[in-house]
Amino acid sequence: MISRWLHRLGVRAQNQSGEQSARHLERSWRGRLAIISLGLAVIIWVTLTWQTASAPGLQPGRPSPRDIQADRTVSYVSEWRTEQERARAESSADTVVYRRDLTIPIQQRAELKDLLQTITQIRDDPTLTKAQERERLTSLPNSTLIISPELASAIARESDESWATISRLSLALYDRALSDNSYMLNDQKIAELRSFSLPYWASLEANAAQTDLIVLFSGSFLKTNQFIDEEATQRRKQEVRDAVRPVTVRILEGESIVRQGDVVTPDVQEKLEALGALRTKTNWLALGGKALLALLLAGTFGIYIAVAQRETLPSIRALLLVFGLVALAAFAARLVVPFGVTWIHVFPLALIGMLLAALFNIGLSIMAMGLLGMVIALLGDGQLSTAIVLLLGGISGAFLIGRGERSLSFLIGGAAVFLVTSATQLAFYLIGFEAPALEQVLAILLLGGINGALSAILALGLYNLAGQLAGVVTPLRLMELAHPAQPLLRRLIREAPGTYYHSVAVGNLAESAAEAIGADALLLRVASYYHDIGKTVRPFFFTDNQSDRENVHDELDPHTSAQIIADHVREGRKMAIAAGLPSQIVDIINTHHGTSVIKYFYQRALQQHDSVNVDEYRYPGPRPRTREQAIMMLADSVEATVRSKMQAGAVVSAREGNNENGRVRSDSQTLEELVTAIIDERVRSGQLDECPLTLNDLARIRQAFVNTLQGIYHPRVDYTPGKVV
Repeated sequence: MISRWLHRLGVRAQNQSGEQSARHLERSWRGRLAIISLGLAVIIWVTLTWQTASAPGLQPGRPSPRDIQADRTVSYVSEWRTEQERARAESSADTVVYRRDLTIPIQQRAELKDLLQTITQIRDDPTLTKAQERERLTSLPNSTLIISPELASAIARESDESWATISRLSLALYDRALSDNSYMLNDQKIAELRSFSLPYWASLEANAAQTDLIVLFSGSFLKTNQFIDEEATQRRKQEVRDAVRPVTVRILEGESIVRQGDVVTPDVQEKLEALGALRTKTNWLALGGKALLALLLAGTFGIYIAVAQRETLPSIRALLLVFGLVALAAFAARLVVPFGVTWIHVFPLALIGMLLAALFNIGLSIMAMGLLGMVIALLGDGQLSTAIVLLLGGISGAFLIGRGERSLSFLIGGAAVFLVTSATQLAFYLIGFEAPALEQVLAILLLGGINGALSAILALGLYNLAGQLAGVVTPLRLMELAHPAQPLLRRLIREAPGTYYHSVAVGNLAESAAEAIGADALLLRVASYYHDIGKTVRPFFFTDNQSDRENVHDELDPHTSAQIIADHVREGRKMAIAAGLPSQIVDIINTHHGTSVIKYFYQRALQQHDSVNVDEYRYPGPRPRTREQAIMMLADSVEATVRSKMQAGAVVSAREGNNENGRVRSDSQTLEELVTAIIDERVRSGQLDECPLTLNDLARIRQAFVNTLQGIYHPRVDYTPGKVV
């Protein structure tokens, strides 16, 4: 009772410790993912902000030491040109606001009228002689018009009727000059009135002598009453400046920016700064905006991996490979962009999509390609169409390459990249209402072909290397390992042939089960060949290879026999590591028995001893943690048990229901019953507690095992020779 309670307590503590360890590993994984995502953000920020080095010797206001052309298409807001437009608008005459002083023309008219009336009074004075009249006229105190002796003589010579006309028209034309100009006069208008309008109006009603006097009197009293309203003018100028839109300048790739010997003007300076060939100041706002954008891009990618790709990328090695490939591709694109559109269109971005799809899955590939497409689109104006071309090409290649199980898959993926990139480029030509010439079509096909070929060749060449770096075993690597010429398999076939054929049978079962639940069937097929390689150390200690030999365990005590049997797991693990087998296969070797009890020798020990420690008769473990490891455990147990039961006649096919003699043993089981019992025993003993198999998965695995075994152990026709007639 006490020992049972202590055992339960120990199991509970072990489970709690396991849960705590799992939580710690999850936190550690997420923490490292966050750090790696931050590193990717830094790389993206550098990619977006880094530009080619400043050209030596370039200085504003100095002659350029060499010819400079634009290495890419770029648009920017020109501060210099915008300021020029604002200054031009500000200097317009329309921006000047005037005010008028109506008291001035009223006062001037009153003075003119007084002067004319005074002259009339002097002319009408009968006591004055002509000489005295002229003297009185020249002595009139008027600041606007000083009457000279000559003018006084001209006035005196006019008759009374003529003078009345002059006096009347002088006031009338003065009034007309004001009314025609809205009672607002400036120096320019006054000069025009004196030179043109007043003489013309006067000549319509007066003779030449009268006209001169009329123009003199009316014109002399015209005075400026239009003044600039400084406050309103400044407001108007500011409104005009604010209304000017920023001037956007578009530099085309290959455009000449400055020639050798030409002065680097402010306009040229801005173009050089936009291209990164001249740095005179740091735009901190732009740097901050790009940093925020880089964080958003990398953060979104990291969150996607944490939510949707946790099981796909369980190790830090896999995370580093994925983020490293994305970062490397982004920075490589930054290096290629300055060389022009031709180099960009042959840039094998599809390589990343094809590698990630083959190593992991299509979802991760599409997400990474989308991120890289956005980065390329942000590298410069005019790169959006290029980004779309490369993005669609990469996604098409990723879809068609599949898991990269054959070299032909990479060729198909490269062909897809070629076709899609070429078709997308042609589509952009048509969208721009431009029918491409034959030379352009050939160039597009050539660039697309180079892109597809480079992507396929590099993806195939880097496939296995990338898989090793990420800790992912590739289908091509698995197919290499499945070849019987592999040293470990040759040794297994030569030294333990029974174990080899058992392994092949296990592979059939495991593969069918994996296909039933969507696990990695190829990995299980190959891992089954290697799962018992540890038996080659002592092949004749296992019934697979004893044939007609005596059972050596009859001479050994149960504990020693159990240790020898259990050692084949440890030895197999050592041999696999020494041979450089992928970690997935090593883990399957290590877990294919879990911590299950070696029942045969445990039962023998119980028959010989009163008290036996069951833990001394267990396999070293650990228990399976993945679906593939669990399937291998079940397939190994089912194949070995069914084969031994069949040989003993203790199991029959569900199809036949009896043996060849028509008799059924009382303790016989059908294949379905036996397979169900084996799986149930593994579940009850807790061997599947740490793997993600569901009850639905177990049901499908059981049915796959039964179907495969029924295909092997089906009833056969009796081929006993008979008499031929």
